[in-house]
Amino acid sequence: MKNYDVAVIGGGPTGLVLAGLLSRAGVSVFVAERRLTRGDRPKAVVLHAPTLELLDAFGLLDDVLARSIPLERFTFHLGGAGTYSAEMTGMDTYVDGYRNMPQPILEGLLEKYALEYGAHIERGVSYVSHEVTDGGISVRLDSHEDIHCSYLVGSDGPRSAVRESLGIPMNGRSLTSSYLLVEGVPQELVGRDEVGIYVGDTGMVTMMPIPGDQVLVAGPAVAGLSLERGADVPWSSVAEAIEGLGFGSRLRLAEAVRTSHYSVDLRIAERLVAGNVVLAGDAAHLNTPAGGQGLNLGISDAVALSWRILLALNTGNSGALSGYDEERRSYAAQVVKTTFVAPFIEQLKAADDTTRPALQRELDELALSWSQLYPDAGNRSGDHYELTAGARVPTALRTGAHTTTPFLPPSDRTDGSTLVLFEDAAPETLTLEPSVPPVRYVHRVPRPAHGRITVPDGARGLIVRPDRRVAQVVQA
Repeated sequence: MKNYDVAVIGGGPTGLVLAGLLSRAGVSVFVAERRLTRGDRPKAVVLHAPTLELLDAFGLLDDVLARSIPLERFTFHLGGAGTYSAEMTGMDTYVDGYRNMPQPILEGLLEKYALEYGAHIERGVSYVSHEVTDGGISVRLDSHEDIHCSYLVGSDGPRSAVRESLGIPMNGRSLTSSYLLVEGVPQELVGRDEVGIYVGDTGMVTMMPIPGDQVLVAGPAVAGLSLERGADVPWSSVAEAIEGLGFGSRLRLAEAVRTSHYSVDLRIAERLVAGNVVLAGDAAHLNTPAGGQGLNLGISDAVALSWRILLALNTGNSGALSGYDEERRSYAAQVVKTTFVAPFIEQLKAADDTTRPALQRELDELALSWSQLYPDAGNRSGDHYELTAGARVPTALRTGAHTTTPFLPPSDRTDGSTLVLFEDAAPETLTLEPSVPPVRYVHRVPRPAHGRITVPDGARGLIVRPDRRVAQVVQA
């Protein structure tokens, strides 16, 4: 039986980011992935700015930019009711907009990063069970010798075997309609800078560009198209149903490469931490594909978890994980709320001249949430986002339509907090909560004076955790 500090079950983006961050900090990590190969299905494709910033800290951004498509907005096309756009540019980041890149390519880059720092990754290996002992956790695997670890992370997807072994329920509900997923070559190359949501009288679909001049067509089942679990769906039936939405050649495919469908759930695990066992990614929460949140939410889980595990390993205090459960469940609930857009779409369809401005403002707010740059709704007030406890600290401040000022560089370090000072002199003393890593880095920045980002009155600086969240405001 081999010993590791951390065992990660599931080698998707969440598990690989966690493995990379921990390995980078000198933690011994074992990753078990049941798939023998990654396959070639695009799966999740949207990479929002915080994920792109992290990939830059990993040294992977150039590869990502070269192998992805830049996008600027989510646009709702409602036929005669007009269009509405959620603009994803002009925010507080040096990586403006978002990118579409097939998930297998992303996984390949993340796996390379984790391996470079010593993570041990085994494919074709499935989790069977685990046993907690006085000396840690013994993990039984189906096609590999058992391993021993101090912490076990289940990032093994919606049907998580780790979660099931813990008996933790997923609370929420399943949507009644299945979702289409069609990969193909479009008849017309339109909307290459947006994810388009096309709403007709009989339903809706989303069309988004992917590399290779191809598209993904996805969305709820449209009227007259029955999608039973496991049933084959002929492309001719799908094409006929999509044609009924009334958008003509804009949604037609010259070739359908692959057609499938899947169910959608709005669920959050009842708890994410059970002793030294933790859930992350789709094993912890599920939401609709709207806004491209799932993959990015799982990656931010990994960032939020990595420093806590490192702190627990360094101090011997597994209580460092307790904040993860409350924070990530709360944020997942917010994401579930902002991605269930069916009622909002009905309002858009019924809008008139008097209600359109308010609906556009609501959509602008959704864009801020979907960007994941301003994740805590409690820190937002109108157009302002205040850097109080829990707020995410930006990499750059937007100072004009096309200009930004650097603020706090991205980092892949999980071993300490950063003291961000607005003034020349450091405070004489700092008292940190035990759940916050010690300050190892000091960064001096100009005080935010204009734009969306604000700081509390009298703030002299910020203690910023490794996941870029404000741990506390340093007062004068």
